[in-house]
Amino acid sequence: MPINLVIESAAWRKIPKLEARLQKAAAVTLEHLPAKFRFPVSANLLLTSDAAIRKLNRDFRGKDKPTNVLSFPQFEPRQLSKMGKEKVPVEVGDIVIAYQYMVVQAKENHKILLNHVIHLMIHGLLHLFGYDHISNSEAGIMERLEQRIMKELGLPDPYKELPVRGTPPKKTKRKARNKRTRP
Repeated sequence: MPINLVIESAAWRKIPKLEARLQKAAAVTLEHLPAKFRFPVSANLLLTSDAAIRKLNRDFRGKDKPTNVLSFPQFEPRQLSKMGKEKVPVEVGDIVIAYQYMVVQAKENHKILLNHVIHLMIHGLLHLFGYDHISNSEAGIMERLEQRIMKELGLPDPYKELPVRGTPPKKTKRKARNKRTRP
């Protein structure tokens, strides 16, 4: 299994079939990576609370506030691309997602909770392989890849708002962010 899942906050257990869906999404994400990254890998995924992610965000990014997802790569992409001959899974890093922040964000954007957490995990996993959204061009590459993965999983475009009571869906505009900011 590509994801070593740790559920730290009991609230996460309310989401049915969470682990199976995250494992499948991780496997599909890994299939979409360039050939140089297609070797046995694993990543740690911590599903936690706003308080815990706030502490990590403060300690590692200097931002004393919660966020939805954080990624902590173990390697630089150039280092990872040289590991293709490994026979045992290479642990590529850690992803942390906060429950309360994610729930609020899903409600505000009219997203299904399970779909949103899957998107955040995909986003975090791509960060472990060097994908980012510092510039508009980088953001575009990363977003298009996320959209392809979500589509393959049969899930909606994560950057398109769902309709609210009969209004047509609209594309959300995202601006480039600094290297350490996550969606």
